[in-house]
Amino acid sequence: MRALYSQFIHRVKHSCLHLFYPTCCLHCQSLLNPSEAILCPDCSQLLEMIDPIDCCAICFNVLAHDEYSPCQECRKIPQLYHRMGAVFDYQGPASSLIQSLKYGNQPYLAKGMAAFLFAQIQNLQWPLPDALVPVPLSWMRWLQRGYNQTHLIAEELSLFIQRPVLNVLGRRSGDHRQAMLNYQQRQTLKSENFQLLDHKKIQDKVIWVIDDVMTTGTTLRCCAETLCEAGPKHLYGLTFCRTLQF
Repeated sequence: MRALYSQFIHRVKHSCLHLFYPTCCLHCQSLLNPSEAILCPDCSQLLEMIDPIDCCAICFNVLAHDEYSPCQECRKIPQLYHRMGAVFDYQGPASSLIQSLKYGNQPYLAKGMAAFLFAQIQNLQWPLPDALVPVPLSWMRWLQRGYNQTHLIAEELSLFIQRPVLNVLGRRSGDHRQAMLNYQQRQTLKSENFQLLDHKKIQDKVIWVIDDVMTTGTTLRCCAETLCEAGPKHLYGLTFCRTLQF
């Protein structure tokens, strides 16, 4: 009886909070019902995960032919990453989730995003890594935001796969905010913007590099070039969204 009473009080409090502080869908801004979390039913249905069968097995670019096999570019040029993957295209509700996590001071969103990453990993059928390495923020960006959204995602994902998060990459404070850069400017970013803080933890290890968005792939490439100084066994690149130019 006491348990039922506690559940009743919890529901009343939850409903009252929505009455006085109504929450809105993160994407379309429509009012949510008390039973709904962050997206309305219509926007939730728009979250369509990328099918790996349609992508290159290595760089994760869209393929015109050959289901989940290396594309012509990856066949010709050796790649730093053994495999790459993403959950969503950077559009619709998925992009709103990223924006809210990065700029809306809503770090709790990282938990749900990590769950989507874990679901996509099942589709990709990757072997589990020895560790996760999040793409770092510069010190100035961290002070402005209060947290590194990629580190939060990596921490939540580590709980699913029971693997540690290693903060072995540093980012120089002079690095530009990439959201303000165009495609050509992003391509000029160099691996010198990153530094390897610990070689021993990476050597001969299988590492998943975690980022929130893959736009041109330059940031992940720079991270891979820096990590390769330590001689990892394999590098995998995993992001929540992608906006690659095909």
